[in-house]
This record gives sequence, C-alpha cells and structure tokens, in this order.
Amino acid sequence: MRLRFSITHQLFAVMLGLCLLMILAMGAATTWSMRQGFNDYTRQQDRLRAEAVAATLAELYRQQGSWEMIKTEPRLWRDILSMDNPERSQLSNSNNRPDLGEPERRPLVPHRMREHWSLMDQGGHIIAGKPKPTLDALRFGIQIGGVYVGELMVSNVERRFGRTEQLFLEQQRHSALLIMLLSAVMALLAALLLARRFVAPIHQLADATHRLGAGQYTVKIPENRQDEFGQLARDFNGLAVILAQNEKLRRDFVADISHELRTPLAILAGEIEAIQDGIRPATPAALASLQHETQSLTRLVDDLYQLALSDIGGLRYSMQRLDLVELVQRAAQPFFERMAEHDLSLTVNLPKQPIWVDADRARLHQLITNLLENSTRYTNAGGVVQLSLQQTATCAILDCQDSAPSVTVQDLPRLFERLYRVEGSRNRATGGAGLGLPLCQSIIDAHHGTINAKASPQGGLWLQVELPLSLPTPS
Repeated sequence: MRLRFSITHQLFAVMLGLCLLMILAMGAATTWSMRQGFNDYTRQQDRLRAEAVAATLAELYRQQGSWEMIKTEPRLWRDILSMDNPERSQLSNSNNRPDLGEPERRPLVPHRMREHWSLMDQGGHIIAGKPKPTLDALRFGIQIGGVYVGELMVSNVERRFGRTEQLFLEQQRHSALLIMLLSAVMALLAALLLARRFVAPIHQLADATHRLGAGQYTVKIPENRQDEFGQLARDFNGLAVILAQNEKLRRDFVADISHELRTPLAILAGEIEAIQDGIRPATPAALASLQHETQSLTRLVDDLYQLALSDIGGLRYSMQRLDLVELVQRAAQPFFERMAEHDLSLTVNLPKQPIWVDADRARLHQLITNLLENSTRYTNAGGVVQLSLQQTATCAILDCQDSAPSVTVQDLPRLFERLYRVEGSRNRATGGAGLGLPLCQSIIDAHHGTINAKASPQGGLWLQVELPLSLPTPS
C-alpha cells in the first residue's frame, strides 16, 4: 500500500525542513563565531603578555650578553613568566587610584599556560620551556641593537581555555541548544499554520472543480484575495459563468432544433395522412406543399451539417485568386427573378474594374447567397434590397442593405448566434431557421475577414463584409 502525501503534508515538510536547516546553520555559525571570538581574544592576550615577556628577556640579554643565565637557572624562566600583569601594575600605580592596600598579585602568564611558552636562541635551539609547535603559534623576535638574538614562541592557542572560559562556553552552548529547540518548536507551529493557510485556497478550488465537473455551474469561489490565488478564483468564477452560458445555449440549441425539425415533419405527416385517408387529393398543389416542407428540412439539415463541419475544422476551403466582381454578379443573378416574385426590388452596384481576392469560390458564393436569401425572407413586400461592392487600399467591402422591417440595437450583436431570430416582424414566420448568418460568420472567419450588422439607411438591416485583397502576383 502506497502512502499518499497531500500537498499540505508536502508543503509542511518543505517549510519545516527549511526552517530546521536554517536553525542548525545559525546554531553552528553562532557556536563557531563564539569560539573564534574566544580564540581571537586569547591571541590578543598572548600578544600583550608576549610583548612584556620579550621586553624583560631583551633587558636580561642586554645585561648578561647571552642566554647562559636562563640555561643554568631554570627557575629564572619561571620567575619571568610569573611577573605581575603589567596592566594590573599600571592600574595599582595610578595616581588617580585611591590606596586600598596591597593589590592582589596576578601573574603575567597563568600557570596552566606556561607549558605553551618557550624561548629559542638565534640558532633555533631551545633555551627554556617545552615547545609544542602548532601552525597557529605566535612568534616574537627578540633584538638587541637591531641584532636578532632569540625568539619567544606561544603555541596551541585553542586548547588553553581555563576553567572559567570553558564553563562560560559550555553555558553558551546550552543556551544555544535551548534557543535552537524553542526555534524548532516555533518553526513547527509556523510551518503547520502557513501550510494550512496556503493550501486552503487549493482545497477550495479542488472542491469547486469537482462540483463544476458534476454540473453545478453556479459554484463560486471567494475573490477576497489580491494575490495569485485571488486571480485564480476570478478566472475560475469566469469559467463557471461561461460554462453555465454554454450549457444554456446547448439546451436552447437542442430545443430549437427539435422545434425546427418537428414543425415541417408534423406538416409532412399531416399532409401525407390526409392524402392517404382520401381527405385531400394528391393534386400538384398538395405535392408542391410537400416538396416545400421537404426543401425546408433539407436546408436546415444542410446548414447544421455545414456548421458542424466548421466547428470541427472539417469544412474544406480551396483558396484561389479570383475576381470578386464576377463572383458577386453570378451569385446575385438568380435573385432578380426571385425577389420580383416577393414584390422586392434588387439593385446591384459593382465596379467596372476587377477586385482580386484569395478565396474559396464555392464558399463565397454560398456567403453571398445567404446574405441575399436573408433579405428576401425578412424584407416586407414592396421593399428594396441593395447589393454593392467597393475596394479600399487593403480590402474589398461588400454591402447588403434592405428596407423595413428594422432590427433593434439590442438584437444586432446577436444576429450571428445560432438559431437566434429577431422577434417581431423578422421572425420564424418567414421560414428561416437562424443558421444562415452564423454560417456566414464561419465562412468569413476562414477567409480572415469581418462581417458586421448595423441599421440600414433604407430602414432595414445593413450587413457589411470585409475581405483582404489578394497580394499581387510576382512577375
């Protein structure tokens, strides 16, 4: 069985480990610094003592002319090291110090340190002391009249702490350990609290994600933070809103499609049953009605298929350089007669010079057909439809304008939504399914163009399409 460590445990372990590592590092650094400080202090004291001893030895050599007296009288070496501390003697002889009687004697070199002191002559031979040379030994040359006559050496500095110094260092180590222990406990509590605080938003997000995956699109995460978690909460809430909207659109889409399919199917079923029962004879008019409903179903299914292909990237485009003027003229030609049947007047204004674009001929033809079909269905009888084409420096502009009825400002941005139709005058009664303009939007997007809807000066709808011009062919 594998143990699972949550992100809380992982974060807690990382934070605690880092804190403990820092505590150990600081404890080690403090101990090293304290001992190094004592070593520096000891060295400084040795220098002061060595200077006093060296001065006494130099004076003795000046009087005797050699080190023979120290060789023959070992006690003299001990007496020199046992001299009074010059700092204390100076203090006792100060004129500003009141007379308190005989001051306490304090040897220059404590007895426990004397074994580390030695005297050598100019040839490096031991005269007095038992030297234990170390790398950090202090050496003081003794000169008489600029002539080197001997050397005073103090060795093994780090091991010469007295009982008082050792006791003090031991107390400091105990205090450091106690402080490290208390710091570790505080680090433990801080790591636990911080880990829970940092992970709490993640737990909220995980819970909200599970609920969102279960279809609860109303779930929200508090946005009261100003850090990355707050931004993540805002993004999550925005995603939940979008998913809720998409779910509503999906349900509405399914309901609308069901309605659109059910209506012509119900008409077909009723007409066929009436003919079968002999209630309605199979006249050309009845067959024409059946044919009309069949064509409506065919157009609806074909538009749905085209949109589905566009969504999955299956709608194929064969781009080529073509004359948009000629394409618009061909696509608009059948609508002169068709609009005349609906008591509409079609006007087409095209430039005399060709306008070259890189496009799929069949898809652009479908685009123009959908625009004119939209105007044919939704324009009141006696109205006008104007189709015009012009060229700018960078693009070709195709305008399709019609007369009343108009479209409200609130409805204009939604004309390219699937199955959306304006309530009122431009409604379902005309037979449209609300898929023509969304399909136009898909075709324009594939051609890297734009399509916009706005109010027409004629009193109806103005659809404007912009397509990028074709680049000149290299000579």
